[in-house]
Amino acid sequence: MAGSSSLKRQTLSLYKKILQVGRSWNAVNPNNTEEERKYILNETKHWFLVNRNVQGPQTIKDHLQEAEARLEMALHYRNPYPRPVNLPPKTVTIRPGKKHGVAQERLREQSRPVYIKSIDRESGIKNKP
Repeated sequence: MAGSSSLKRQTLSLYKKILQVGRSWNAVNPNNTEEERKYILNETKHWFLVNRNVQGPQTIKDHLQEAEARLEMALHYRNPYPRPVNLPPKTVTIRPGKKHGVAQERLREQSRPVYIKSIDRESGIKNKP
């Protein structure tokens, strides 16, 4: 299982990288540095712990892709918190008691970026793999 050990190496490498970023993080507003560092370290530990029993090469790769995307966005925007998600044009919000078409549901699912999938799963928002 050479692929399995490769994924394990990638996972541990990414985990270490994110922890290093968390320890050396400098917030845009220096008053928030400690709070943002704690957030990065707590989120990292939380998600790697939650996903420790994930199996299947594609599922593991998806989780790694999500973690890398969140890290890159945090570094690029200098903001460790998840970015807001915008729906594509011409979609409507879900209103209680109203039925929505398949096309609108598909647009909603397509609008969910990779960096937010775990948060969706934890909050119970439907999202197809």
